[in-house]
Amino acid sequence: MDRYLVISSDGHAGLPPEKYREYLDPQYRAEFDERIVKEIAAREQHEKNFLLDDFNNKWRADAGEGMEGAWDSTIRSRILDEDGVAAEVLYPDGITERNAPPFGADIGLRPVLKDAHLQWAGARAHNRWMAEFCQMDPVRRIGLAIIPALYDMEENLKEIRWAKENGLKGVVLPTLMEGYDFYNHPKYHPMWAMLQEFNMPVNFHSGAAPAYDTAQPGWIGIYLSEYAFFLTRPMSALIFGGVFEQFPKLKVTFTEAGGEFWFPWMLELMDVRASVKHTSGKLGDHRSNLSMKPSDYFKRNIWVGCSALPDEETTESYYNIGIDRVLWGTDYPHPEGTWPHTLPKMIASLGGLPEADISRMFAGNALEVYDLDEKALNAIAARIGPQKTNFIKAAA
Repeated sequence: MDRYLVISSDGHAGLPPEKYREYLDPQYRAEFDERIVKEIAAREQHEKNFLLDDFNNKWRADAGEGMEGAWDSTIRSRILDEDGVAAEVLYPDGITERNAPPFGADIGLRPVLKDAHLQWAGARAHNRWMAEFCQMDPVRRIGLAIIPALYDMEENLKEIRWAKENGLKGVVLPTLMEGYDFYNHPKYHPMWAMLQEFNMPVNFHSGAAPAYDTAQPGWIGIYLSEYAFFLTRPMSALIFGGVFEQFPKLKVTFTEAGGEFWFPWMLELMDVRASVKHTSGKLGDHRSNLSMKPSDYFKRNIWVGCSALPDEETTESYYNIGIDRVLWGTDYPHPEGTWPHTLPKMIASLGGLPEADISRMFAGNALEVYDLDEKALNAIAARIGPQKTNFIKAAA
């Protein structure tokens, strides 16, 4: 085929907040009606604190109806065609496009025990809508179920089973664990076992972080320096907790972490700590449940969603992570992503690399992670995929 198959590892989809009502269990609708106006206002205020109004308002105006692809099936499929993307992994959203699930069950979920029932209600509402949305274009949409995993194992298992039966391809778990049992705790073993059995990958996405005092100077810089730590904290728990030792076929992705520099550094650090140097020998056993180096578990069980890979003359960073670990993504419909200029950004990021390496990052790795119809996707790519000759010319 003279075109690349492209599977984006990072897309966001969700309804305008008021439209989630019909997907909620009836007993939560009165609470939803009471909260929705305040919740929308709070998100708008958080957006003003977190984002630049002039930048984002201009972005939305320039993007036009393309923004509605966050929930409109026809527009979404058209955008994918224009981007040359055959399929995409679909996460929930946060504040960026004002379409997050209710009751805080969004990409930045902060676990709060007193609101656990509400976060579960919001997650289930989103999962129901996501299953419907994926069925409108089932080959191309790789839907993920939100699982607020820290509260109740039986609820986790029930929702994962529901997700599998309704065509969703993986789960999104909270990255923030403080105050709850971390993912190295044995209580999560039934969940890992079920996900491994169902061949459903665990997915973590950046966004969540502890609350910051937005009135203080420099807090955005603090967040930008720390968010990758909170995203990848589960990685340390899963590796050192022996989860991958006991569940060797469990698949995990970490998306939008600045992976081109963060992951090689983390892997080097974990390998050093696992080697029990003199400086850590006094701290007790922390490696007897590991049969490999942490970096070897990474190479077997973990993939990195590198959204909108950077434009740079050197491609060393992709190889530092490992070409067979990188999942390329557009981050549609976020302004920091590649849309609506995806092809030139693809070429700037990957042009000149060997065809086999580009193919792996564009789709080959994603086919290993998610349960997809490769034949049907290749048929779509033959129609809309980016021409391979474009990437050869970029190297000249």
